[in-house]
Amino acid sequence: MTFFSKLVRPETKGKKNFERGRAAEARGDFAKAETYFGEGASAYDEYFAGEPGDVRPSDLAMAGVCYTRAGRYEDALRVLSECVERKEIPDAFLNAGYAAARLGRENEAARYWALYPSWAGQRKVESTLNAQVRAIRAGAADLGAACEAVSRAVFEQDKVNARDRNFREAGRRTSEFRQGY
Repeated sequence: MTFFSKLVRPETKGKKNFERGRAAEARGDFAKAETYFGEGASAYDEYFAGEPGDVRPSDLAMAGVCYTRAGRYEDALRVLSECVERKEIPDAFLNAGYAAARLGRENEAARYWALYPSWAGQRKVESTLNAQVRAIRAGAADLGAACEAVSRAVFEQDKVNARDRNFREAGRRTSEFRQGY
């Protein structure tokens, strides 16, 4: 830790580690992504422990994703449920449902996944979530398999988004539309 790292606000550290984790996932470097998301979760812990004032929904969503990827599902549900109440961010619904499924809460997972906004334009993710919601409501859901299917759909959708983004914008990197924050 350098002298200057003490001057960086915790929410900024959390956001940077979130972005690094997403980039590592896109490269397929999942071990590095796990490290970054863990560091992001720690930074958001520090942020929420202090007096953060008015927390932006985007910070809640990024914290929730970090917590989910770090395996801290209760923390993820806590911040993502607050995020969902304040703003419709597709990743918040996706990860809140994932965290609920990992905790064995079928109905809560189905509720969040059913609320995933269609305006996000993420067809692979949306169709997978709809299939999982139907299975849960029919009582034929294996939550572990549902989480695996959702993870696979997100990874595949991210590859499609990267390919489309490079075609549309001549290779310039921008944030994904799906993130919504």
